[in-house]
Formats: sequence, C-alpha cells, structure tokens
Amino acid sequence: MKRIFILLAVAAIGQLAAAQHNLVDQRWYDIQKADVDKAEAIISKKLKKPVPFPNPAKGAQWFPDASLGLFMHWGIHSVIGAQPSWAMIKGYRWNGGYNSPEEYYGQSKTFNPDYHPVKYLKEAKEAGFQYAVMTARHHDGYSLWPSKYGFGVKQYIPGRDLIKEYIDACHEAGLKVGLYYSPRDWMFPGDRTDAWFDVETWADSRPKVTPEEDHANYMKFFGYVVAQLEELLTNYGKIDILWLDGMGWTGITDHYSEQIYSWIRSLQPDIVVNDRWANIVDPDNPAGTSARIGDFTTPFECMKPTYRPSEWFEHCHIWTCGGGGWGYDKTQTFRPLSWFFEEYVASRSLGGNFLPNVGPDGEGNMSDRFYSKLDSLKAWRAHCGESLEGAGPTPGVELSNVPLTTRTKGSARHSRKVNSSPRKGDIWYAHLLPDFTAQVSVLAGRRPVSVTLLSSGQPVPYLYVGDAVVFKLSPSERTKTDDVVKIQF
Repeated sequence: MKRIFILLAVAAIGQLAAAQHNLVDQRWYDIQKADVDKAEAIISKKLKKPVPFPNPAKGAQWFPDASLGLFMHWGIHSVIGAQPSWAMIKGYRWNGGYNSPEEYYGQSKTFNPDYHPVKYLKEAKEAGFQYAVMTARHHDGYSLWPSKYGFGVKQYIPGRDLIKEYIDACHEAGLKVGLYYSPRDWMFPGDRTDAWFDVETWADSRPKVTPEEDHANYMKFFGYVVAQLEELLTNYGKIDILWLDGMGWTGITDHYSEQIYSWIRSLQPDIVVNDRWANIVDPDNPAGTSARIGDFTTPFECMKPTYRPSEWFEHCHIWTCGGGGWGYDKTQTFRPLSWFFEEYVASRSLGGNFLPNVGPDGEGNMSDRFYSKLDSLKAWRAHCGESLEGAGPTPGVELSNVPLTTRTKGSARHSRKVNSSPRKGDIWYAHLLPDFTAQVSVLAGRRPVSVTLLSSGQPVPYLYVGDAVVFKLSPSERTKTDDVVKIQF
C-alpha cells in the first residue's frame, strides 16, 4: 500500500510539472501571504504629492547626457539563438522562427554559461557606451538570479547568480548598471492557459474563473512581481536604470503606476525608470496602452526618432539582423555602421539616448564581429566623440538640412533648452551621414569663428550668406560613418 501511495505521489508531481511544458513546476510560484500583503500596502498608500518625472534626484541627472547604452537580451533562448519568449508563439509574426514551448524551455537543461562579461563591457566603455541594460527576466519567466519565487538559475544552475556577475562586470568596466525586468511572466499560474502559445487560440487563453478568483490570482501575481523587484533593487547595491516591459493582466487596467514608481525610488532614490510599467509597447501595439509615466519614455522601438517626445527619452533598436530578433543572432550579421550612426545621430540631435541591442551567445559572450564593430566606433570616437557624447539637441530642425547637435558655453553639462541663435562660444555640430551628398546650409544667424572637419582637424571653406553658413565636403573627405563639421561661434 505504501509503495502504491509513493507511486501515485510521484505521478501527481510529474503531471503538475508537465502542466507547464514539463520544465516549469507551478509550486515554484507558491506566493506567500506576506508578499501579497506587502504589495497591497504599496498600492493602497496615499501619496502626499504627485511623483515628479524625470527623477529630480542629483544622482539621476547623468541620464540625459549618457548618449549611448548597450542593450543585451540574454537567457535560455540564447542557446539556440531564438527570439526571447515570442519564439514560443506559433504563427506570431515576430517569433523569429518558431520554436515550440517544449523546445524553448528545454534549453534550461543545457544553459550553464562560461560567462566573461567584463571583457566586452570594458571594450564597450572604450567605444563610447556609458551604460548597459541586461535582461534579468523576460516574459518566459526564467530568472537569471536565484529568486525566491518562480524559476531560473535557482533550479537549473544552483549556486550561480548571473545578475551579480553582470553587475560586478559593469562596475569593473565603469558602466552604469541597468536591469531589464518584464513584469509579465507567461508561466505564472492563473494568468494564461496553453492556448496562449498559438495565435489561432491565444485570444481564448484566459483561464475560466470567477471575477473574484481572477482578482485573487492577480494579487498573487502582483505580490510576486513586487517581491522579485525588491530582490533586484536591494541585493546588488546601486542600480542606475530599471527597464520595465509591461505589467499586464487581461481585464485589469489599473496597475497603480505612481505608487509603484514611488516605492521603487524608496529603495533606489537615484534610479532612472522607463515608462513601461503599465504602458506596454510592442510591435503589435506601438501606441501603448496607457499614459506614458516614467523618468524617460521609449516610443521609438525599432524606428528612427522623428520628434522629441519628452524631456528624457531613449531609442532602442536591434543591431544584428541575421535572425534571433532581440536575442542571439547565430549568423552574427550586424547592420552597417552607416545604419548605426543614422540611428545614433537621430537620437542625440533630438536630445535622446540610443540603446542598440546585441544578444550574447549561449555562453554569455560576444563574437569577434561585435568587437570589430567596437573597434570602428573607437576609431570614430577618437576624433568625433565630442559631437554626440553629452552633446545637446538641435537648436531647431528647421535651421539646417543636416542633423545638428550642440554645446553651450559656460556649462560642462549642456542646457537641454538650446537657443535657436548661437551665443559667443557656442558650438554647433553638423552631421553629414553617408546618404547625404549635397551642400550643407545651416541658418545660424551669426558668422562663425571657425568651421572645422573633426576627422582631420582641417578648416572647411564656407560662405556666410543670408544668415546661413554654407559649405560642401569633397568626396575624398566623406566616409561611411558620420562626417562631423564643427561650427564654432
């Protein structure tokens, strides 16, 4: 009889684990009442005054001048070079090549990286990157730190904390530390059924429960998210950026954004947080689902910025293009440097930061082609870095037929509000990108003291006609990157 009981118990455990694609045990999500109570206390707190955005703390003011960050989507999906999370959705147009949930989660068995991030992070710093943002957990639910709740390295790589290794490497490299965290977790019990993993059925993937049961499940989910965020924001010292990617639960629209941002700042007063706690932005919903609340906004995912959406903003895009989407590209096909500078200059000329993404491989490392790109950026930075790194926005898009960036006299940190007319000592940088071959016209309204090609340091002949600085570079002076002309007043 005892033997029969044991066999039945083992079978029950096996069935429970199989309910989430064989590798995710729902009992790993056994949320404690104390964590739900903590979440309820946070969202029920009445704020004495509105939360100010961007974060006014002195320690947050580095962000608008940071200019360039490195985005890294890394996780179990990197083993086979799959799109993070979305690869599991059969028929989804952005899945990057379909991988069934079983194949996708099967990568947990072999994901045990020989990880050396400090090498590429140091090289990135030398190439002009000022901060990094790496996925701590994507929608698939796999956590790269040994979280108390959910699943990830705790179950599959005991003794490893890949987030700590990453953060230590950022500190050694001199980069600001950014963590991506998706509040969404497709494996969380009570959120979705297996129908979610096929576009033909995902509209009916919500569990059939009463409204009361659904709300109780949501509060457990909320407690889980708060508990994981608290781990990330209290166990690793100072975190500079929190890059959220969508709190979501079908049928519930109030996610208590202000209370959450206030609570996050209580843990990390100098942190900078994006606008995606409740404003989910994805290729199928580019407008988002709510007001943009955050220290910086992110409306230009995978599209070149065309306007200045807020005082602080960031533009993210995928640097590789041979497969894998946001994750690891097995072909290591990078977009050309001309593309990189088109995106970078568009961001900086409008006052934002550029966050290109490169997915490390299954071992957590970068390829030789990544280092080759960094070498090219270093070479350009040696003579032209001043035109983008910490430079201010254009004094007016209408003033020039090429993008402009600026530096204002008398301030190490430029003013975010640039006068349309330069003052004595001001600098305007004209960016001639590879596709531009015409004559440059900059309506400055003031004769410059000098006009110089930054790559050579040589003066550029110009005319001052009708308040405009007019010049044209010769073909021999042009490159396939960003040819910068410095106009000093």
